Amino acid sequence: MKHLHLIFLLTIAAASIAPAQSAYKATPTQGNVENQLIELERQLSDALVKQDAAVLDRLWSNDLIFTFPNGKMSTKAERLAGQKPSDQSSQSTNTNDRVKVYLYGNTAVVTVLSTWKGKTGTQEYSDQYQATHVWVKQQGRWQLVAAHVSQVKK
Repeated sequence: MKHLHLIFLLTIAAASIAPAQSAYKATPTQGNVENQLIELERQLSDALVKQDAAVLDRLWSNDLIFTFPNGKMSTKAERLAGQKPSDQSSQSTNTNDRVKVYLYGNTAVVTVLSTWKGKTGTQEYSDQYQATHVWVKQQGRWQLVAAHVSQVKK
């Protein structure tokens, strides 16, 4: 837990002194990393819709702290325990409408605006969520260490 707090504090500090993503041109290496993180966000969205615990286990760090829209928090183990593969009759979809990547060495802050659509019983829904994800390169691969999600009010 101390490790996660340190990462969070370092990320905030880096954000306050580093130029914003739009203020500089990405180098070829940065562009590749940004594309990789955007792809990981797509995989994460797909896995959340399918409730694919194997993919989520790969993408989520063992240190993951997730904050739900209602403010409640959970760990990776708690989130994985709640995953049940969705049946094919489920009509839920999740589209990442906007993904922005901010790189700070082996740490990245990614903001994601997504739209979730589906049906609960006979009730259709379409809700937008804004997420802030913190990814850290651990043991040679990017893993999600922190996520905070808020519903966008209409």
